[in-house]
Amino acid sequence: MAENLAQEIRDQEDIAKNMISEAKAEAARLVASARAEAEQSVKSTRQRCHRQWRERVAAAEKEAEAKAAEMTAKGEADAKAFYESKKNETAKVADWLVSEVMAAYGSR
Repeated sequence: MAENLAQEIRDQEDIAKNMISEAKAEAARLVASARAEAEQSVKSTRQRCHRQWRERVAAAEKEAEAKAAEMTAKGEADAKAFYESKKNETAKVADWLVSEVMAAYGSR
């Protein structure tokens, strides 16, 4: 009976060791799975953030180009208006300058 009891204890110890071994293997598998899932989540989040950043940069560039075109058109219109307003004065100033040079240096 004592021998049976000792054998039963050894059998139960072996069963317990196997259970512990299986539990450790399952824990390692769960940790690896969780780690892989976390890495995938980080990767997809990083890709999504980068895509959003590119979209926002593209939108900002498009808006900046539109504003630049608007500013350029306004500048060209202002320059043309200034030119038109001063065009008549230029002829008067040129005539005055020629007459001054001719008066000072004469005709050669």
